[in-house]
Amino acid sequence: MVCFLGCFFDVMTNAATAPLITQAKGQFVEPSANGSIHIGFRESMYISCPGGQFTPPGLNPRGQFMNCMEGTTITIGASATLDFANFTCTDRARPYVEVTIDTEIQCENGTFGLRAGYTVSDLNGFVTVYTACFRLCDTPLYIKSKVNKWARSGQNYPEAPRYVFDFGIFCGNALERYDNYEARFEEMGLQDYINDVHYLTKGQLAPHDDFLYVLQRDATYSLVNVAPQWNTFDEGNWRSLENGILNLLQSQDIEGATILTGILKIATLTNSTGDEIELRIATTATVPRWFWKIIYFPELHFGAVFFGYNNPYVNKFLVDAEFLREICSTDIFGTLQSSWMLNDIDNTDPFLGYTYACPLNTVQIIDPLIGEIVTNFLGELNVTKSGIFP
Repeated sequence: MVCFLGCFFDVMTNAATAPLITQAKGQFVEPSANGSIHIGFRESMYISCPGGQFTPPGLNPRGQFMNCMEGTTITIGASATLDFANFTCTDRARPYVEVTIDTEIQCENGTFGLRAGYTVSDLNGFVTVYTACFRLCDTPLYIKSKVNKWARSGQNYPEAPRYVFDFGIFCGNALERYDNYEARFEEMGLQDYINDVHYLTKGQLAPHDDFLYVLQRDATYSLVNVAPQWNTFDEGNWRSLENGILNLLQSQDIEGATILTGILKIATLTNSTGDEIELRIATTATVPRWFWKIIYFPELHFGAVFFGYNNPYVNKFLVDAEFLREICSTDIFGTLQSSWMLNDIDNTDPFLGYTYACPLNTVQIIDPLIGEIVTNFLGELNVTKSGIFP
């Protein structure tokens, strides 16, 4: 019999009010099979309650250094001995998320790096939920995040009640873009494309379901993580792709995946006078024609790039031709559909979003921006290409 000497912290039973526990390097701690966090005897961690208060009071919600003793017993500072199980994180504004500029993040196409997450005082650092390459005043070029096999354990969290944004990054009230886009479409003669069934929505690049803890999920409700999507695309094949990845991780017992999710090109529609119009919800905020997702499983050294077409009013023949002519010379979606657990994707309905896949290498990729992003991503991993099968 193996005896574990250390601490067991249940962060799942009362997940919505559980304090945030992070490692010394600012990383989230993943649970074990029973949903508890295991920490070794006298191992150091940080406990915090970003945007809220501890109940009972006494700990700094901005974060404090702690040591594990045994069971749920921890020490704070030189002498205070406390029971972790007695503390909850309450009165927390939802969503609460901090966004900071990071010039060390490598970004392409003139974008700059951002980190979304939380400051932990004693750690003297930033706990990152995801990073972004962002166009000033516009929308993200892409979001980089990680997903693990535990994400499904948090499916019952309530969604955050609203989105937040930084005026300095967006150069104004970014929420008004989404509130007023229908009037802008009418000015462009595109009002007939919008109705109660088909409309634009806030499409999360890093979806909240990809994350385990409520504090991680709330961080996805920053407009830094959003680009305009047609609602049927968001709820259709793109959602099926995101769910398929979570299913694959869980069913194959794969530890996790690194994911880049971004946008490409500008969607267009023909207006009432026959002119082809670029879709914008604001002068500096465009509607993407394509959404893409690089998915890589470091543990197994395989991955692929998926593309979804974010315009339900274009014939599939034209979309197929554009993909093979401008994006990638080979569509391997049919090859991957079963093995990647993506059988819910329906490529016959334009409103669900036509979906394609490309090998994760620079041989077949035609679009220069995607090629540059893939080259830089693989360079960070010290690999030149990846396999495509689990």
